[in-house]
Amino acid sequence: MAFATIRDVAQKAGVSITAVSQILHGKGRFSDETKALVRRTVDELGYVPDSRAQGIRLSESRTVGLLVPDIRNPFFADLVSSMEEQLYEKGYSTLIGTSAEDVQRQDAFITTLLGQRIDGAIVVPEGADSPGIRSLIDRDLPLVFVDRTVEGLDTVPSVVSDPYPGIESAVDTLHQLGHRRVGFVAHSSLGSVNVNERETAFRAIAGELLGEDGAVVVDCDNSFRSRKDALMALLAEGATAMLCAYSPDAIALIGLLHDRGMDVGEDLSVVSFDDIDAFRLMSPQVAIISQQTADMGRQGVEMLLARIGAKRKRRAENRRIPTVFVQRGSVGVVPQAR
Repeated sequence: MAFATIRDVAQKAGVSITAVSQILHGKGRFSDETKALVRRTVDELGYVPDSRAQGIRLSESRTVGLLVPDIRNPFFADLVSSMEEQLYEKGYSTLIGTSAEDVQRQDAFITTLLGQRIDGAIVVPEGADSPGIRSLIDRDLPLVFVDRTVEGLDTVPSVVSDPYPGIESAVDTLHQLGHRRVGFVAHSSLGSVNVNERETAFRAIAGELLGEDGAVVVDCDNSFRSRKDALMALLAEGATAMLCAYSPDAIALIGLLHDRGMDVGEDLSVVSFDDIDAFRLMSPQVAIISQQTADMGRQGVEMLLARIGAKRKRRAENRRIPTVFVQRGSVGVVPQAR
């Protein structure tokens, strides 16, 4: 069944198209009878005003683009959910895309967004500057980075987490429980400034709390072999606890520990970034360093809408949300102290 048009409404109500448009927008002078007739006809035909046509006249589309690396990653799923809900409450629709941690795919989606006449975009960027990101900036399109930033693009407002408070609390807790060799699993292949900052923070904090030999840092990528090698290296170095910078790594490494017959929280304490549902469903529940995802999404939307509504160019604001350590069953007393 075809959608009703404004012409259909005008013909059935016996008025002009201009009259229908003005009545629906609260303009013009019409009798109460005519207004009621038009609105009744709109309801009968199920007419829905074309928001794209309105956008052309109002120079806005009430649509925002959201771009994240992987919607299957629970952290990004939660982030998108938070932002989409906030935007919906403010009367905005969303176009959601994923980059799959690939710059070319990221830029291809940005090109699609620009063709849709979006009012602005919230992006979790892929590492370095790119033609796609640059095209958003060059067009003066309202843009906000969340979770990650791009080195050298300080003019783009951003909302990211501050890893120091959460890591300090986690390492201090492990130290109090007797751990003196704590491993850190980095993921440098992501090319993320913010994920890499977690390693920097860990090295500084562990060096202070655990001493020069207390930090055992390994790196891995998304492959099974890389993750297994990272775990073997940690165990060989005598680590009694590990902190994962990237939650998918933690999930995989916990599986590898189970395969080896090791008990999480007893044989090896585990802490991971991101407060995802999977960690609460495991036994024992996994201790986390929360990036306060809902707050990050809320502030990202708040910053974007402020830029969309600004009459003049706003100065870039860069916010850092403190991370919070949440202790759970995956963190226990160092094995030999039991």
